[in-house]
Amino acid sequence: MLSRILLSAVANVAILTLVSYIFIKIIPKKRTYALTGWQKILLIFIASITSFILMSFSVDLPQQVKIDMRYNAMILLLYYIGPATFIPAALITAFLRLSWGISDAAVYTFILYIILSVLMPLLNKWISKRFNSYTVGLTLNFCYVLGHGVVLYFVYHDWNYVIATSFFNFLFSSCCLLLNIMFIEDMRINVRLYLDEIERAKSDYLTGLYNKREFSYYWTEIENDSTITHTALLMLDIDHFKCINDQYGHLNGDIILRQVASLLHVEDIEHEQIYRVGGEEFCIVLKNKSFSQQMAIAEKIRQTVENNPFKLENHQTIHLTVSVGMATSYKVKDMKNLYRLADRALYQAKERGRNQLVVLDLAERELKRIL
Repeated sequence: MLSRILLSAVANVAILTLVSYIFIKIIPKKRTYALTGWQKILLIFIASITSFILMSFSVDLPQQVKIDMRYNAMILLLYYIGPATFIPAALITAFLRLSWGISDAAVYTFILYIILSVLMPLLNKWISKRFNSYTVGLTLNFCYVLGHGVVLYFVYHDWNYVIATSFFNFLFSSCCLLLNIMFIEDMRINVRLYLDEIERAKSDYLTGLYNKREFSYYWTEIENDSTITHTALLMLDIDHFKCINDQYGHLNGDIILRQVASLLHVEDIEHEQIYRVGGEEFCIVLKNKSFSQQMAIAEKIRQTVENNPFKLENHQTIHLTVSVGMATSYKVKDMKNLYRLADRALYQAKERGRNQLVVLDLAERELKRIL
């Protein structure tokens, strides 16, 4: 008898650990994400099948009472995925319990699961804001074991037996749950570290903007995106930046670069559209904006830099300007030529006296080349 209980316990732990791994692998490796409808359906299906399998390895007590870790899977689903998947999975598990045979224990368990599918999400929402994952898991498990203890009493009408059974049920299920939470949290930490490394590989270490390598990936995405028709590329260069480094030092030069980078986050420009592509050179990609909007954004950036006092390390303030070259295109999304044209426009802005915006149109250039 004891060996059968131990084998069932080991099987429950192994199955839950495997399912926990699958849960984590299904979740997208992103900091913020929303599961698709198919992903939610898949998680509900996996949780339901897991419950059925766990019932196959349950410890069977008299009068068809089954004790296993199936509700641990529900708790993990609720805490890490949410009520949208937990509630359907809990309801399916309730019906699956009846599939093992209609008895008093099965009917009472069915009713318990229906009640818990309503109460557990409310409890989880309240305690998740106040406690860590381990405390939340133990609290939810305690509520389940308490409810299951009521079911045992209706079946056996013996409080001593119910208390003893519920105590060992809570003890073992909590150990199993904590082990799985530990496993999941470790995997989540690894995912966060992976995302941090990916972000560092894409970002410029000094300004936090995306780097030239990521800029090349992004323009490939634009070329392959049929929904983008209007495209513009802004190239900005800090005027006389070498003089700033020579006069105030490279440390102050770095401080200036960070401040300029922060000013580029103007309205209607997302973070992934701004890049540092050289020492004091920045690029901004504009997509699906009219020519007047493109001009307004470019001029706003130029004026913002011109009117902004820049603080140095010793709290001294200086003023500086930027030259802006903008290449614009409609439908023709040759980003390599657009980049070259923006670079040419920037060169012209500097040749004409700096602190100004020069705009060139890719379509006009291509037409002149053909003619």
